Amino acid sequence: MTSLLFTSQKKKIIMAKKSNKFNLWVSIVLILVGCVLACSSIISNDYLKLVVVLASLGYGLYGIMKALSTSEEADVVNK
Repeated sequence: MTSLLFTSQKKKIIMAKKSNKFNLWVSIVLILVGCVLACSSIISNDYLKLVVVLASLGYGLYGIMKALSTSEEADVVNK
């Protein structure tokens, strides 16, 4: 019974790590897209450009912090 519970918990941790890695890459790509939009002339309005860049940087950094903190928690549980 205990080994069955341990294996199911281990599978959840592995799936969470894969999901966190994907979310980490999405956050990094979002930050890069925000920086490209800030430096290009696709958006002509400077204030709108600023809002888009700040939103993408904020959400991207939040996603990176969340993905990294969750992977650390999974490592602690795994030990």
